[in-house]
Amino acid sequence: MLHEILLSLSGHPSVLFGAQDPARHLKPDSFPLLSPPEVQLLSSVGHLSSLHIRTRNHASNIAASHPSAICRAVATAITAHHLENFQRKIQEVEGQILMQDSTTVGAYNIVPLAGLVAEFSGWTKLMEWLWSIACFMLPSDASRMGKFSQGSDGDVASGAAIMDKLRTEAQTGYPDIENAAVYLGKVAEASWLRQLSGWVLYGRLPPFGTSDFFIQPEPEESDGYGFIIIHKLLPNFVTRQTASSILFIGKSLNQIRSFDKTSKTSTRSITSASELELLPFHIKKLSGISSPISSATLSEAIASIRLSLSRNMLQHLLPIEKILDILMVLYEFFLLGRGEFPMALISEADKQVRSRHQQYGQSQHGRVVQGILLKEGEVASVLARSWLILSSLSQEDTRTDDSLDLATKIIHLMPYSSSNSRPGTPGRAKESISSFPKITNVVFHDFLFSIPTHLTMDVRSSLDLFITNADLDTYSAINAYLLTLRRAHLHLTQLWRQSSIRREHPAPPGPLFSSSTHGRALLKRRRQRLDIRSRDMRKVWATCSAAVFFLAESEAYFQGEVIQGSWKAFRDWILDQEQQSIPEEIPSHERTAGDSEKFTASASTQAPHHDPETIASAHRSFLATIAFYLLLTDRTFTKVIREFFRHVDELVALISRLQTIQQNLDLEEDEGVEDSLANYNQEEKEVSLSLDRARKRLDSDMKALIARLRAIDAERIGLGPISSSQSSESPTFEPLRVGGVDRLLMKLDWAELEEDEEDD
Repeated sequence: MLHEILLSLSGHPSVLFGAQDPARHLKPDSFPLLSPPEVQLLSSVGHLSSLHIRTRNHASNIAASHPSAICRAVATAITAHHLENFQRKIQEVEGQILMQDSTTVGAYNIVPLAGLVAEFSGWTKLMEWLWSIACFMLPSDASRMGKFSQGSDGDVASGAAIMDKLRTEAQTGYPDIENAAVYLGKVAEASWLRQLSGWVLYGRLPPFGTSDFFIQPEPEESDGYGFIIIHKLLPNFVTRQTASSILFIGKSLNQIRSFDKTSKTSTRSITSASELELLPFHIKKLSGISSPISSATLSEAIASIRLSLSRNMLQHLLPIEKILDILMVLYEFFLLGRGEFPMALISEADKQVRSRHQQYGQSQHGRVVQGILLKEGEVASVLARSWLILSSLSQEDTRTDDSLDLATKIIHLMPYSSSNSRPGTPGRAKESISSFPKITNVVFHDFLFSIPTHLTMDVRSSLDLFITNADLDTYSAINAYLLTLRRAHLHLTQLWRQSSIRREHPAPPGPLFSSSTHGRALLKRRRQRLDIRSRDMRKVWATCSAAVFFLAESEAYFQGEVIQGSWKAFRDWILDQEQQSIPEEIPSHERTAGDSEKFTASASTQAPHHDPETIASAHRSFLATIAFYLLLTDRTFTKVIREFFRHVDELVALISRLQTIQQNLDLEEDEGVEDSLANYNQEEKEVSLSLDRARKRLDSDMKALIARLRAIDAERIGLGPISSSQSSESPTFEPLRVGGVDRLLMKLDWAELEEDEEDD
């Protein structure tokens, strides 16, 4: 019987327990001579034997077929370490029995069953825990039903999940479970570090278990150098800033390798330190990370590698001058820093829309709505004509406009797809809610044309090291907002340029005609008609004037104080740090092994230097600040101002329509030119009524905007934009704190206007 018990504990089938029963309970009917205590003792042995067999088989299945290399390593450690220790314990007990050790064998060579069971009592709890860990990595039901073998990994744990699980399980009061969790955690973290080292040292994804690594190739990229972070595969001990640095390092190495393949000269001849010369320093930093991995230690090692790589290689691949050129293009054309660009773009867009409406009106077959919708080629032609206008203005200054030349090559205007994800703040995929101000989902892309459009830019190779698609989405959202604000302002101010609306046009007849009886009667009739129209339009002009004043002051605050001030602070921060002196470097071809080690080791002690990731982090803070102070983070304000823009377009259209109707009425009354198919008197009444309603809606919108601005001013007392977290190894950028909306409210005093309206 002892032999059967030891064989059963070793994982072999035994007649003591049901061979086909997965629970492997003792079958009491087969052994009627056993007493109840003996049955209970043998049941505990059967339970431990069942746990051993199930854990061994399940761990072997995981080690052979799990998609995660980390889970395979943990399963292998369970089999090779813990289950092996259990086998050695069985052999140790068997040796004590054979040697008739007094600790196990009693008088008359009798081995007490209770003593034998007591030798393995401490393994039951540990074996149950190992079984639970194995089931956590791969549920046993999925294994039995074949789901896992068919490629379904919906219930399969990732490497990050098992590392987090083991760290949680180590916080227990049981020493044996704690030791087992710490050991398996070290194995899992060592496997994760091997995956990480391939990416950080060589820029290559792990050859096995790539789907389990938190950095994945971007499927939308066609050049093969786009990568993204899958946050659900990120262990808890890796901070988001560290993950961003890890992504940056691997992308940089990929860019360097691509540069080496496409350049005519060797990379070694144009860089101050080659990849192989920096490799020993980087390996030394990674080897200093011990298990359990500390977030601070990992962040420090990654920051050192990143700064070493940036200071020795990336300054040639992506120089600061190239970054400043792109930032200048973004400022001048996306943030409307160059005032001629929005003027030209809005003017050309209006011409294109009017031309399409005229063609639609003259066409006899254009009876569908799609007839007035612009095509992608027509939208692109509007931007092309705008570039020509800006080029003609630049030629008048007789100077080379590098920003315009670069912008014409990389900036595009194209239709905006509603299926695209809403532009958000950079890194918003799984960032903390408090990390960045969140741009609302109120869009302004549909005001410039009859279809939604957005301004975008090509992010070429090496530039994607510091600017991402999320940044471009944010720029596009800000550009559409500012462009709509400028467009509404221009359309309202252009009403004052149309003489026929504000004054009598054409001019009254001269003295020769007005001296006659017919002339005096005609002049009197015209003056009475003009007086009636002027009184009817007085409220409309007052509303338009108030709207122009609001738009002008808002533009001055947003464009002058927020954008220009924040941009100047951001640009000065880059230039001030770059002007600091950097120690003289030893040429790579003259550097010995000792010099290379000293050179790379001194990278972290040099003067502050802006590497692309530091600039990218500061750039995200810059964007977050602008979005915050432009009030794009306040959903109520953006909803109200969108309605305000829509009502401005409606008011301008009704005024233009009324002008056309009144001109036709004047021709009919003064010249006798009649249109039998039109009833202009009835149309004038209907349009006048609609115009008065539109004026009231615009007044209501302005009051709602002022009320919301006052509420925002009260809510933001002592608050400011939350800047992105940056590494302590890098010089931090503090965004400029622009004055609150109280500076705008000081200029928007509506008390007198409201009193005048009450008096009227």
